[in-house]
Amino acid sequence: MKKVIIAFGILFFCLSVFAQSDFFYGTGGKRIHFKIRKDLVFVKAKQDAKENVLSLFKNIEINNPEFIIATIDTAQIQLKNLQRNQDINDVTYMLEYSDGVLQAPTEGVFVKCREGQTIDRVISKVGLQKVVKSIRLINSKQQIFRAELNVSLNDIMDVAIRLYETGLVEFAEPDFMRLLHPANPYFPNQWGLKNTGQYGGIAGCDIKAESAWGITKGDGNIKIAVIDEGVELTHPDLSGNLLTGFDATTGSSGGSGGGPQAGDYHGTCCAGIAAAIDNSIGIIGVAPNCKIIPVRIAYIIYIEGKRRWLTSDSWIKSGIEYAWSTVNADVLSNSWGGGAPSSTTTSEIQNAVTYGRDGKGSLVVFAAGNENLGAVAYPASLSTVIAVGAISQCGERKSLSSCDGEEWGSNYGTNLDIVAPGVKIYTTTLNGNYISDFNGTSAACPHVAGVAALVLSVNPNLTVQQVRNIIESTAQKVRPDLYTYSTTSGHPNGTWNNQMGYGLVDAYAAVQAAASSCVDNFTNQTVSTNTTVVGCDDLTVQNVTVTNNAQLKLEAPGEVTINGLFEVQSGSVLEIK
Repeated sequence: MKKVIIAFGILFFCLSVFAQSDFFYGTGGKRIHFKIRKDLVFVKAKQDAKENVLSLFKNIEINNPEFIIATIDTAQIQLKNLQRNQDINDVTYMLEYSDGVLQAPTEGVFVKCREGQTIDRVISKVGLQKVVKSIRLINSKQQIFRAELNVSLNDIMDVAIRLYETGLVEFAEPDFMRLLHPANPYFPNQWGLKNTGQYGGIAGCDIKAESAWGITKGDGNIKIAVIDEGVELTHPDLSGNLLTGFDATTGSSGGSGGGPQAGDYHGTCCAGIAAAIDNSIGIIGVAPNCKIIPVRIAYIIYIEGKRRWLTSDSWIKSGIEYAWSTVNADVLSNSWGGGAPSSTTTSEIQNAVTYGRDGKGSLVVFAAGNENLGAVAYPASLSTVIAVGAISQCGERKSLSSCDGEEWGSNYGTNLDIVAPGVKIYTTTLNGNYISDFNGTSAACPHVAGVAALVLSVNPNLTVQQVRNIIESTAQKVRPDLYTYSTTSGHPNGTWNNQMGYGLVDAYAAVQAAASSCVDNFTNQTVSTNTTVVGCDDLTVQNVTVTNNAQLKLEAPGEVTINGLFEVQSGSVLEIK
């Protein structure tokens, strides 16, 4: 029987050499469909013959060291002829997801086996032993493997289908290259922090940053990972807050790790909103005393005349893993999204939320998307993340008719959690400069990430769910003349609206709530700023160091128990009530 399976598998790959499936099975067996773009090809040329391959095409959309994406005239160039070209290692059509994101399968397939199954058994079941180049365990907590196969790119989707249909795996999905939607960097002004009516806006419609800064401007122990296209490492308004970054597109950290390529300014804009330094030379971020970890997962290319992000599921997975696992980031800010759901990305986000911050969980924040749709984009659609929509300076959901006059709209719908300023945002950009009109849910997302960092600055012992509850339950119910906020199933943290979520993020109310939040345990902490920890009943304290002349107050209606290491360094103060 085993020989029959192997023979059939080999026959399958031979027969399907010019075919390309338009779907694969996601988690739970749901079919994820694509449109096959027969006018766009993804080409891997032989290393010494790339110039010959480039000469075949009139319209080169991307010329990458490892591949080419080109527009073809199907009447003149047939895919089968390209596949037979001796200068080409492999070629396939691009795929388009329902939201317009373009994707192409690579040689890799992510596989998560069902409990009790092994990756070797799964591979054997489909008869793939002779075409497997390597198998790597890439997510030990979720037991996800990446199998690299020596088969045509056209066959990768079919391989994923056949792996899933064995019944031995929870999912099997291609490791896609993705061309994400443009991230809408159209230049900012800090009405979002203090709205005095700029641009014809409504005075007071802002995130209450100034009031929050009366309590805290952040703690240097709190880290925000800006997972993006890189952050300019020498910008004078950012460099003092930057920690060692990581470039997932090359797999390197240190040195230039986390910096952008020339012209890629989006990540620098987002970093400025979240945590630009309060140094009087430019702008100020929401959490100016917190640290930034630049994580590069993408870079900009132009295709069909449009600005796109080039990334891959492997880069995304590696970037998220670095943020929560390697550098233990407290908040992961993600101003990107779109394309088919990826079980591998979803699993890595779950790891961050579950295991980050030494088990308390890292807060993961995502932009809802800028397509003016009644559903937020993936991964913002996940219940494990905070999905952030954008508002205008007049407190409206950003739409085609909002007061700012910009021709785009913020996504909304069931999975929307919160909104934040998203038009005409002043922030940092490349070459040490500033821009005055950055926009999109890309701009809204780091506002919320910065507020989360302030929350954790006053109470670092909060769990990820507690931080989320605070941000959502303290949101401002802006523009009740336009939006009705009501008790809604599935939204437990107060009244909610389909277009505004729980409302506009409120830094001051959130920080106040965090400062008074009660906990049962306060463990494994270094306290370097004045901090009050309130116990819900009894309070257990363990492995704590108070340093930097800080004052730590421990308050509890019951007993305060100190176990293990507890150090109060010279000049610092411990007070127990």
